[in-house]
Amino acid sequence: MEGRRQRMEQEERGAEENFEKHNSYEHKWGGERDAEDYKKQCAKERRESFAYRGQEHVQHRHLMKELHELVEEQKHESYVLKWAAQDDVKQYLAKIAENRRNSLAFRNAEGKRHRDLEEEWRCEDLQRQHELEIKRAGAHKDAEEYRRKCDERDRNSFCYKGQEIQIQKMELEKIRLVEKEKEQKRRDLETLARKDVDEYVDDCKKRRRMSLALRAKESRWHVEWNKEKEDIERERKSRHTRNMGLDMRYVELAKEKEKARIALDALRHEQCSFSTSHPFGPFLD
Repeated sequence: MEGRRQRMEQEERGAEENFEKHNSYEHKWGGERDAEDYKKQCAKERRESFAYRGQEHVQHRHLMKELHELVEEQKHESYVLKWAAQDDVKQYLAKIAENRRNSLAFRNAEGKRHRDLEEEWRCEDLQRQHELEIKRAGAHKDAEEYRRKCDERDRNSFCYKGQEIQIQKMELEKIRLVEKEKEQKRRDLETLARKDVDEYVDDCKKRRRMSLALRAKESRWHVEWNKEKEDIERERKSRHTRNMGLDMRYVELAKEKEKARIALDALRHEQCSFSTSHPFGPFLD
């Protein structure tokens, strides 16, 4: 049955391949016909294009001739406008020169007025600087007196600060020694902690290698177990199929034996008057 089904599937696949090849040939021939039609259409369109371009060329020459005449007229008009513009430019330049002379005269007057104002402002500034210098000299004397008092106060303060600094240095030295002892203890603890961490990392690496080896072993065992399980399942199915065939054969033999026994019993008791059933009833059923 399996071989017949495979042959049928192969025949179906062969028929499908032949059908696909036939379709491909049909498409190829259709494409060739379309290509020929397209070439003919292109040749026709090319001839029509040449005729249209000839008409367009004639119209273009007439149009270019008209445009050339218009350009010549425009050149003549531009020359007329150019000469008129040159006259306007001469008038405009004369007006600009007159305006420039007037502007220079006005700026000279304004410059003289500004110089006079600047001289007046300079005199006022010199007067203010003179008064400021007088005030600055008085302030300088006051500052010198204040600086002398501050120097005296600073010398007294330095003496007191020197004593305070000595006391603070002694206290800082004590604190430094205490901090140094704490730092030494902290470093010792860090060294021990680093050593413990290194040992823990080595232990973790060792356990990881052992775990990887164990998982690889379990993976190989699992693959072998699955393969063995598949072989057992395949063997069980095969044995079940054989047993089903044998059971069907035994059932057929048992049915034939039962039918033969019933026929023999019927032949033995066919002379009995109390038997109301047909001797071959079971066979008829």
